[in-house]
Amino acid sequence: MKSVLFFVIVMVVFMCAGSDQKKFNSLWYDGNAEISTYSLEQFQYGETRQGTRVMVFVTEPMRLENNIKPDVRLADELMVRVIKLNDHRHFVTGIYDYTVMTSVFTSVENKKPYGNMATMKVAFSSQEWCGMVFERIIRKPGRYEGSLYSYFETPGEQSYHFSADKLQTEDNLWIRVRELNGPFLKEGESKEITLLPSRWILRKTHQKDGAVEAVVSKGQSQKRSTSLGEIDVMPFSWTIDTAVTTVWVEKAYPRRIVEFCERDGSSGKLIVSRREPYWKQSSNEFLHLRQELGLE
Repeated sequence: MKSVLFFVIVMVVFMCAGSDQKKFNSLWYDGNAEISTYSLEQFQYGETRQGTRVMVFVTEPMRLENNIKPDVRLADELMVRVIKLNDHRHFVTGIYDYTVMTSVFTSVENKKPYGNMATMKVAFSSQEWCGMVFERIIRKPGRYEGSLYSYFETPGEQSYHFSADKLQTEDNLWIRVRELNGPFLKEGESKEITLLPSRWILRKTHQKDGAVEAVVSKGQSQKRSTSLGEIDVMPFSWTIDTAVTTVWVEKAYPRRIVEFCERDGSSGKLIVSRREPYWKQSSNEFLHLRQELGLE
């Protein structure tokens, strides 16, 4: 009886994963990007600042040799397909403003030795009137290689590496919790993971870099009032020490992020989400789309 039950469970998981992959292929290779704008309350320098956060999700190929987007079509063995999240924040601190962007590139195929939903690259930059910081982490077999360039003497300019064994990146969790091409966690499940912390939170708090232990959890389905109406959502959270980040994700596909509360005290709610080929919309005739997206 137990073996039959196990077989049924395995088949259900397999069928759900297959269904998610079909949904993924149908939606994410349609020639558009998903653009979601959020009202942002950014906690910075001991105060809450009003701002805007934009998350842009889009698929593209990545060259395995150097972790960059190729100019030409490549053979499958030379590339990995990724979903890219361009995560852009803008807020004002007193007289001057901040522009922060984190780009996360995540594999969406089981390409050895990396596997499905692995972090392939993280690029981070922060610009404000004092100066700017740029950081890049790329995945290589068995390790992450990083380089940092800061206007602060400490940490200054440096290169580093971490073993990739069982190490995940916190920046990639914003993609993982959407479960775009298969389950990340079961409902009600929690598990311990090792994380490379968010590049933004790490730099804004001037903390020492390094892997940390965390607990990531998927809660129970609940109703929540959002800009999409009152919908079913799944709460995901991850805890580092006693600091918790919670992300509420639309239960129905494509499982958009509708609200978040970060471990540094920042929070935000979805304003609007739509699919657009934004790289074809640079003409002034498309300026009206910014208003429709809730942007200045």
